[in-house]
Amino acid sequence: MIELDVRDLEHPVPLGLAVEAFKKLSIDEVIHMIHRKEPRPLFEILTKNGGFYHSVQDVQGLWHIYISRNSGIDLETFHV
Repeated sequence: MIELDVRDLEHPVPLGLAVEAFKKLSIDEVIHMIHRKEPRPLFEILTKNGGFYHSVQDVQGLWHIYISRNSGIDLETFHV
């Protein structure tokens, strides 16, 4: 799993880092992105480019976004 903690970064840096990481992502890898906001613009980009994601908010209010290129990976099984 590729960890991408962007919670302390300001817009648009997190989006750019996530898109770059996604471009390099192999079919069997998953990105775990930690963000203070739910990055809806990223979801549109992922969907348009064949990506899959699952986002969940933890008890501290942080968002954990799991990203893959592989529809066969059940991203909902990843927990925070």
